[in-house]
Amino acid sequence: QRLLVLGGGGAVGLSAVQLAVAAGCSVSATCGAQSIEQVLAAGAEKAIDYATEDTESTVTGKFDAVLDTIGVAETERIGINLLRRGGHYMTLQGEAASLADRYGLYVGLPAATATLLKKQMQYRCSHGIEYWWTYMRADPDGLHEIQRLSGAGKLQIPVEKTFPISQVREAHEAKEKRLVPGKVVLEFD
Repeated sequence: QRLLVLGGGGAVGLSAVQLAVAAGCSVSATCGAQSIEQVLAAGAEKAIDYATEDTESTVTGKFDAVLDTIGVAETERIGINLLRRGGHYMTLQGEAASLADRYGLYVGLPAATATLLKKQMQYRCSHGIEYWWTYMRADPDGLHEIQRLSGAGKLQIPVEKTFPISQVREAHEAKEKRLVPGKVVLEFD
């Protein structure tokens, strides 16, 4: 299958590229200029610099699936427009968490469900595609597959900086202030 990863240069997007390639997918990804080589090295056939290239005019053909790790209106629009009929759009940035945070669980989760159902019906009718937010759950088989791929060198997560657990505050500040572009790991002494 052809997969487009929107935001393929981040840690989650880069992981998605590697997992999809390991599953036999043909992968294209959007990313910043600084991540193009890394995305291609992870196995993507095409890396699109979202800042200088128009994604919709750069790619040829339609995709079977789009994974949107950014989840803003513009990436949703791009992803939906690049899907073939019967394709699948998935976003990691569904509105469930933000609505639950804003209105509490009793109001926020039903509101999120209504929003998701509305978008599913809308895009099924207008574009002939499936629309989903991702939900995280414990999956022992999935974790074993990740462990296997990691052990085989097919899944590599780049770590930018390591902090001792005693410097957890400094680690958070470094990420919040964007002083460290990649993943930060806390080590126990």
